[in-house]
Amino acid sequence: MQTNLFRLSLRNLNTRQRSRNYTTQARHCLSRQFLPLTKESTLAFTENASASHAYLLQAGFIRQSSAGIYTLLPLGLRTIEKMERIIEEEMDGIGGQKLMLPMLLQSDHWKATGRWDTSKGEFFRLKDRKGIDMLLAPTHEEEITSLVASELRSSKQLPLLLYQIGRKYRDELRPRAGLLRGREFIMKDLYSFDKSVDDAFTTYDQVGQAYTRIFQRIGAPFVVAEADSGNIGGSKSHEYHLISPVGEDTLLTCKGCGYTANEELAEGTYTNTHHVESTSTNDHEKVLQVLGLRPSFTDQIKMATLSYSAQDTSKEGNKIQGSLAIITPSQRSANLLKVHSTLGKYLEANNIINDRATLEFTTVSTEQWLTNNKDIEHNPVHVFMDDAVIKAIDLSSSPSLIVHEPRHFRLAAASDGCQHCDDGALESTKAIEVAHTFYLGTKYSSTLGCTFLHNGRPTPAEMGCYGIGISRLLASVAESRTDDRGLVWPSSIAPYKLCLITTDDKRDAFKSLATQLYDQINSSHTWKNNVVLDDRRTGFGRKMTDAEMVGYPWIVVVGRKAFNEENPMVEIHQRRLNEPNLKIDMPLDALEQWLADQQHSPSNLK
Repeated sequence: MQTNLFRLSLRNLNTRQRSRNYTTQARHCLSRQFLPLTKESTLAFTENASASHAYLLQAGFIRQSSAGIYTLLPLGLRTIEKMERIIEEEMDGIGGQKLMLPMLLQSDHWKATGRWDTSKGEFFRLKDRKGIDMLLAPTHEEEITSLVASELRSSKQLPLLLYQIGRKYRDELRPRAGLLRGREFIMKDLYSFDKSVDDAFTTYDQVGQAYTRIFQRIGAPFVVAEADSGNIGGSKSHEYHLISPVGEDTLLTCKGCGYTANEELAEGTYTNTHHVESTSTNDHEKVLQVLGLRPSFTDQIKMATLSYSAQDTSKEGNKIQGSLAIITPSQRSANLLKVHSTLGKYLEANNIINDRATLEFTTVSTEQWLTNNKDIEHNPVHVFMDDAVIKAIDLSSSPSLIVHEPRHFRLAAASDGCQHCDDGALESTKAIEVAHTFYLGTKYSSTLGCTFLHNGRPTPAEMGCYGIGISRLLASVAESRTDDRGLVWPSSIAPYKLCLITTDDKRDAFKSLATQLYDQINSSHTWKNNVVLDDRRTGFGRKMTDAEMVGYPWIVVVGRKAFNEENPMVEIHQRRLNEPNLKIDMPLDALEQWLADQQHSPSNLK
């Protein structure tokens, strides 16, 4: 016995169609949607892009406007908006408040923090008609800090979590891979303000937990890695990655204990397992002689020679310059980020620069380095020795050398031992960074006067910032959910969860039944606004191919079996990654219960 919801009277279908009992304008029908599908794969590979980028173009999710800048078409925007809703729910759940900061920023606050003069090539800069420096927002630390500074008076106003979702701009030198590295992109960024370090760390952990829920709800397979803070600043940082061979980041992870870190931050136990030819040169030996260091085994070391400069904003543009040498095992390159961090902290601790100074490295040849350091006694040189080579170097040196404490100044590599468990080994994998969290401390609040009174004294707020690259996440999920037929979206963010297709697009009975099914399915809370009807005048084969390429999780096919008066049935296809569709013949009188069951089933992740 069929339920009332799906009781069909085949004899009056034409009458229903003529009387137009349903409001057709409210339906999502592909015949009326802007969905520029294409079969031309050459359209997608003009930038040596990935397969997922090709499908995003072919399936009508995006179109390129110019280098690194894309238009989101209706399907792409629907997917973005679903991700945004999940993010907003989780941010609101931890006390976040949404606002909207301007995209066009004044330069004063950036100059105050010293960031105006850094990464000049990455900013879109301009002047207004009065000649005032402006920039299109690449990030908003200065803007949000100055905003809160103007209103913060008491610690009773804290904690404060403010977030926005909007566009940002960076003038990438070589935009590529579609949405993965663009010049205009959509981000969610949240900024936290706390009264103490302990409170700031509590907030940091709460946001991290919310991020885990976000990626689980979206259906993205992610990993969390320890990371470097870069020019954002701060002392605690984590990256959220989707594993992908097209990723630009290299992660090192231990399967034994789960330790995961970006290659730039990872540390492992060094083992010299392979014999290599000596990388030591006569010039390197001359550098060692100049430094007064006596290597026991020159064929076991590798040397990098650099110069550094710093523009100190606190000393009226005073420029500090110097040289450094980094000594690592012969098989490993120097970790410049760790050296940069160590040198910067040393210069700050000795009041040579302040925390707003810009410290830059330049690699120089050993010949040029020797020329620059002929008078080493009057030009102190910083020496950084990796802890794996200290046995090969005599640490006695001239007083003019600044020899930093040996530590892990080499880049870790796969097959290194894990320092966090007894018998684990590091493995290397490529990944796409989609989110980043930073504990900032008082780097911005102290500079921009974001303070509250504590014991009668102005105290800078402890800050954190937390970003998710939403447009990049769209491309990253697509990259992880692509097979040879197209995209395979998780149900939570698919542009539509279900697509209705008829096997005959010419006969009115098929079209009328599909229309009635659409209205009945769309009336369910679970499926409301998540159903699309493919009513285009094209063949059934083309419709199925397009539906699989777009990546709808479910496809309901209305064919001849739907008109069997004794047991009318439709065919349901579940789109699965790297597997044939799971097909189910569903009686019409069981369809209502099936629809209700999907409300309690997990997202389509298979």
